[in-house]
Amino acid sequence: MNSLMNNHDKIIKRMRNSAISYLARYEVSKFQFKNTMIRKLSGFDNQLHEELKIEIVDQIQKEMIASGFIDDKRYAEMQSRSIRRQGGSERLIFAKLKHNGITDNIIKNAIEIVDEGNNNAEMIAAINFIRKKNIGVFYKKKFSEEEHDQYLLKKKWIGSLSRRGFNLSIINKVLNITDLANADLILEDAI
Repeated sequence: MNSLMNNHDKIIKRMRNSAISYLARYEVSKFQFKNTMIRKLSGFDNQLHEELKIEIVDQIQKEMIASGFIDDKRYAEMQSRSIRRQGGSERLIFAKLKHNGITDNIIKNAIEIVDEGNNNAEMIAAINFIRKKNIGVFYKKKFSEEEHDQYLLKKKWIGSLSRRGFNLSIINKVLNITDLANADLILEDAI
């Protein structure tokens, strides 16, 4: 019994050290943390039952939350800010954060904080995306004379923006910008 308890304490200590090392490198949600720690614990050479594994991971998770190493609100804000900078829509933010176990309320609050009440946030994100991908007004090559090629190119651009979660209204507004100065003015308005 004593050796079993001693082994249990060693596993908890090892898991705690592993958790701290992991959280020192990555900002993660509670959901991601739990999945990673269960996977790590399963990789250890031990004879623990599944219930005990989950109990150990829950204990470590509570410690990390209490210490401030795991915070879903902070994680959601960081991810939302990063996705916006990369030209991601609100819909894309929701999809990625929901996938990582973040609740709708936390996601909504994170988006509000990141957008800071800016009504043009979706437009700005879309312009950041087209600038990054050199499409729309930022397209550097000359259009060929054939209207068919322009149509196919615009269709590809619409697809790219759609996959980033932008609605058709935003896509049309962004692709109808014809002057770089107008795009820059919209981006400067965000600063």
